[in-house]
Amino acid sequence: MIARFLRAIPVVAALMLMSFGVAAADTVENADTLAGKGSSRPVTGIYSLEIGRTSLLATYLSPLHYTGAHYGVNGEWSKAMPFNPEKVMMHFDGGFEFCSLLNPAHTARMMGLTGEFRWGMSWRTTLPYKILLTAGGSVGIDGGAYYLLRNSNNPVQAMATASLALRLSGAKSFKVGKMYLLLRDVVSLPSVSAFFSPEYGETYYEIYLGNHKGLAHAGWWGYNFCIDNRLTLSVDFGRTAMTLGYRFNAHTQWSDHLNTKIFTHSFMIGVIPGGLGLKPRHKKANVETIHSLY
Repeated sequence: MIARFLRAIPVVAALMLMSFGVAAADTVENADTLAGKGSSRPVTGIYSLEIGRTSLLATYLSPLHYTGAHYGVNGEWSKAMPFNPEKVMMHFDGGFEFCSLLNPAHTARMMGLTGEFRWGMSWRTTLPYKILLTAGGSVGIDGGAYYLLRNSNNPVQAMATASLALRLSGAKSFKVGKMYLLLRDVVSLPSVSAFFSPEYGETYYEIYLGNHKGLAHAGWWGYNFCIDNRLTLSVDFGRTAMTLGYRFNAHTQWSDHLNTKIFTHSFMIGVIPGGLGLKPRHKKANVETIHSLY
């Protein structure tokens, strides 16, 4: 089951990317004609690295908390929709994360590798003081595994979840001296989900032999709570932009007397090819550019 899930991740990601229209030139503006007026709806791509610290409790593997370094690579793509570009935007997020953790006595090490992919749409509006607010949802999958090096009996805990998430964001553009800045906060809250979890004491060898009963569970905030909050500040240089930020990610899961708690705090640094469009540049006559982030 886990092997099938992992094999399906690249296929799902490719389909999402194809539906999103992300190619090597994803920052090139596409000209559309809306109500007789030329408009451009560029894809905004944000590519970032993150480094931070993770705290993990996985009672399937150990009753102890493990803490250590966290590393990740993320991509985010967004674009205004052609049927209502002023009010509706589409977004796709994906990333991979790796962590290396130690127990309190530093005598045992646990390593984790996870990935996540989300696609969705949001409605957006402009509040007073030109604050952009978006609200919508997304469908996503995430999964991976944690490996306890010292445990020779059942050393791996697999993670797999498919979910529907609420998504909120707020953004404000402003200028300081000659710098054009964008302050943005994005919160994703998976609310309805289905996740994989073995029973208490059940080994993966038993699952391999055919004991597949009770492995899939329905989840909500009470049993499978997740939140992903990304606060970023971007500087637009014109043809490119740079972003710095802080990310808080939490995932708690309770099933069959197994308790999993994962908390991550990380610093993010990234690049936005093509820039944000905040800094004035030469524009084509009679063409309106509609950006997705502000």
